Amino acid sequence: MKNQSLRSAFFFVAFTLLTTATAHAQLTDESELSLVNIDGNATSESYSARQKNVYQQEANSYSIAGRYLRAKSGGTETARSWDATLRYERSLSEHVSTYVAQGAESDPYNGNVERDNSDLGGKYFFVKSEPLNFFMESGYRYTKANTTDGNISYYSLGRVYVEYAEKYDETLNYKLWVEYLPNFTDSKAYYMNGEPSLSFVLSSYLSLRVAYLMKYHNLTIQPNEKRLDTTFTTSLVARF
Repeated sequence: MKNQSLRSAFFFVAFTLLTTATAHAQLTDESELSLVNIDGNATSESYSARQKNVYQQEANSYSIAGRYLRAKSGGTETARSWDATLRYERSLSEHVSTYVAQGAESDPYNGNVERDNSDLGGKYFFVKSEPLNFFMESGYRYTKANTTDGNISYYSLGRVYVEYAEKYDETLNYKLWVEYLPNFTDSKAYYMNGEPSLSFVLSSYLSLRVAYLMKYHNLTIQPNEKRLDTTFTTSLVARF
């Protein structure tokens, strides 16, 4: 618990320093919020939030991103997860860059108390333009995992990430990303994630985003645990 508090404090301080240091610089901000409340014969509520800040300084890019999700039904919590990542990226040419990242994630209802991830890899743009971005990332990840059964394990993963994003017209954008994480330490413990989404532009700053997130983990921890988790969200997104 103490380590979790220290990590949470670390990410909060890092976020504060980044936003303060770049308050008068070139900073891209994207904030997303979704809230659903149902009352009557059945009562439930859920909310999710995502935040991403990117600071671009010539060939260097610094970013911090985070996400939080919680759901309750009849006053009982049914889902809770979060993740946060610090990332540095260095552009080597118009289409090639390298990156390092440090992140943490938690999803106790799927057996994950906390996972700490250290990433190193490269990025290649197949297409890089105003209406269309299509790229692939490939790299190595070292993970420390603390699971709900009380075990702490360390393992090495590969990482392949592909993203396709296109601006269809002035009112509609769509994006699809897919991520595959093979486990070099335990071949059965691999991960696959993906998310298609549509964004409907409401103004120069606001848009409505509809997304369907899929997260697959092949190795289960708890009895009757499902390997695939899906989350459908409709969110209001602000970009500055």
